[in-house]
Amino acid sequence: MPNTSLTQQTHPFNETLLDASERLRSILIALYSIDLAGGTLGVIVMSHHLFRRRSQSVMTIIIINLLVLHTLLLLSIPFRLSYYILRKWKFGTFACKLASAMIYLHMYTTFAFYIAIIIIRLFQLEFKKCYTTTWVTAVWLVGALVISPVFLSYYGTSKTYDSSECFQFHQEIQETPIVIANYCLVGILLVICTVLTTIQLSVIYRLAVKYWPDIYSHVEFRAQAKSFFFILVTLVCFMPHHVFRIYYIQNYHLDKDHKLIPYNEIFLALTTMCCLDMLSVKEKAFDQKISLMSARFELPC
Repeated sequence: MPNTSLTQQTHPFNETLLDASERLRSILIALYSIDLAGGTLGVIVMSHHLFRRRSQSVMTIIIINLLVLHTLLLLSIPFRLSYYILRKWKFGTFACKLASAMIYLHMYTTFAFYIAIIIIRLFQLEFKKCYTTTWVTAVWLVGALVISPVFLSYYGTSKTYDSSECFQFHQEIQETPIVIANYCLVGILLVICTVLTTIQLSVIYRLAVKYWPDIYSHVEFRAQAKSFFFILVTLVCFMPHHVFRIYYIQNYHLDKDHKLIPYNEIFLALTTMCCLDMLSVKEKAFDQKISLMSARFELPC
């Protein structure tokens, strides 16, 4: 005779897990929908604005590359939404790995471009456009010819996964090289963000004291304040994922019911919200940024 009390206790517990899973899935759908709509609008508006200006400044080159990056990510989001809405992956294993690779490639390449913008403005560096084009091209080549092939060749190959599921390569986290790589990426991002945030805040404080009370009437202060925006995007979008990643790695062996996986997916989805950055760059402000950067940071090749 079955244990009735045990069944009654287990049933509510399973319902609770199911409700929690549905809520987390709804959050994922909402995040990616907002990202797709807002990111697409931002890319269209900024592309139109750049086309009208026809500027060839160093900062414009970086902004254009950010637009291309965001566009590539936005093209992959409908596949993710399809999976979360239909609860089934219908595009094959390679497409799943490609969509997974895209979100990480976008995150770290965007981070690299953000850091470049921050450093150029922070230290008022002067670059020739040909040098900027060279290092930007190098970033793309490393991502496309080194990181992506390695990711697609090895990620998700050490274990067997159901072809109808996607973004479930959680078993890979047990592999020592994957753990080391994750810790290194987390450490690098934390150190860079901490150092640049400290320097940027000190510069803003120094300028605020120097130009007070008419601080916003000075182009130099406005430029540094706007530069701090990219640090905020990094802290809000990228940092939570990496901090949670440490917790996820350390507690994966205790997560028998895989409760942490949806939370990891939510923090990963949060990284894609950086695509909304173009919506925050108003036309007048962008004109001022490009003019200021062109005057200070552009040298003939």
